[in-house]
Amino acid sequence: MKVIIVGGGLSGICLAHQLEKNNISFRIIDQGINHSSKVAAGMINPMTFRRMIKTWRGDDLIPCLQKFYSEIENKINARFFFQRKLRRAFASQHERDLWMERLEDDAYNNYINSPEKDAPEFLNAPFGNGFINTPGYIDAKAFMESNHQYFQEKQLLEYAQFDFDKLDISAKTYNGEQYTHLIFCEGFKGEDNPYFGYLPFKNAKGEVLNIESETFNKSEILNKKCFILPTEYGDFKLGSTYAWNTKDPSPTEKAKTDILENYKLLSSAKIKVTGHEAGIRPAVADRRPLIGEHPTQKGLYIFNGLGAKGYMIAPYFAIAFIENLLNGKELDKEVDIQRFYKKYFLPKNSI
Repeated sequence: MKVIIVGGGLSGICLAHQLEKNNISFRIIDQGINHSSKVAAGMINPMTFRRMIKTWRGDDLIPCLQKFYSEIENKINARFFFQRKLRRAFASQHERDLWMERLEDDAYNNYINSPEKDAPEFLNAPFGNGFINTPGYIDAKAFMESNHQYFQEKQLLEYAQFDFDKLDISAKTYNGEQYTHLIFCEGFKGEDNPYFGYLPFKNAKGEVLNIESETFNKSEILNKKCFILPTEYGDFKLGSTYAWNTKDPSPTEKAKTDILENYKLLSSAKIKVTGHEAGIRPAVADRRPLIGEHPTQKGLYIFNGLGAKGYMIAPYFAIAFIENLLNGKELDKEVDIQRFYKKYFLPKNSI
């Protein structure tokens, strides 16, 4: 088996580690951009606060990611997985009521705690606040840089633009190199892929600010309408935003204004903005990943669409995908691209 991974962002890196673990020959071709993978806050939040429910597949994802990232840290001798508490300031009385209901549900024993009796003076929490049990966060920049260095040193990562004109589907070669599996992990650029562009990408631009403050507790993440995440560098990340129908990864003044307005709903502490970053998340209309083989072009695969919770989702489904390739284990129907064949894959889309 010989695998070519197109894209060295979060998806491609996680797949590469699984292939290496299984002694499968591979190489990564990457443009050297990876806007979203580097800019992402990497926060592991196991709850969806809008309905106060566990995040999709959280019971499977969290144990898996803890083991996965810790093993990679040891393997490549790097630190990027950091423990933090997550304090949620309730957005309404209704949200607090839902929180109290979940406390009576055994399925949430490992996720939420009784509301805190007090709140920090700077926290805008008239309806109270409580802690979510979370593994913490992945420092996205440290993750990407350390992993790229690791695979570069092993001569398994090449920085280059993938040229579709050099791809011979019938011979299963790229630029004259034989492959058995070619996996596209292109992030938001997946919507322009001539083989998988028919899939319903709904990419979302996100922006975050870097801020400084002497007020916040550096051991906890704060959340309500936005998040404040302490980094290992002594500053904080403040975000984030969602903007659709754009391919421009540049920071915008509008997003900065929106983030700072949301910040006022969370905290009254003085802050200093020191940086502003943006990236485009590879998201999907049904908010589920895009994984699987092309319906007619055998040997071509996609592993993409991980969305805003990519660092939470990637490990579990990277493992599942490689098990599918090696052992034929069926993919979860919620992530398998077969779910879109009838609706989106029409003869005019095929190549």
